[in-house]
Amino acid sequence: MQDLLWQLKDTDAFTIYTAGAFTVAIFWFIREIVDAPMLAVASAPVIMACSILSPLLFRAEMITLTYDNEANTAATVAIGSLAGLVVIVVFKWLSTLIAERRARRAKIAAVAASSRIRR
Repeated sequence: MQDLLWQLKDTDAFTIYTAGAFTVAIFWFIREIVDAPMLAVASAPVIMACSILSPLLFRAEMITLTYDNEANTAATVAIGSLAGLVVIVVFKWLSTLIAERRARRAKIAAVAASSRIRR
């Protein structure tokens, strides 16, 4: 854990700016195209965290996509953004499944047939 914190401390500005740009673009797409502003606000920290942690994971596993450092950073940040989107979609899908299961199992009380209003 401490090693991860030291790696986060040494993250360069280009990675943070690229992650921020991807996060803003995804935030705008979710807000405007999907028309879900609260989902956009809730998903922005997840996407930003995945975007910043992705280059660290690729460096730790010694995976290089390109030989150019900036292009490699942009590609790994993009992969992290997509991973964040997958996490959000899976979470949303599971929450919908759980809500549907709860609604299916709910016992609805029958309305009394002789409930006439007396005046």
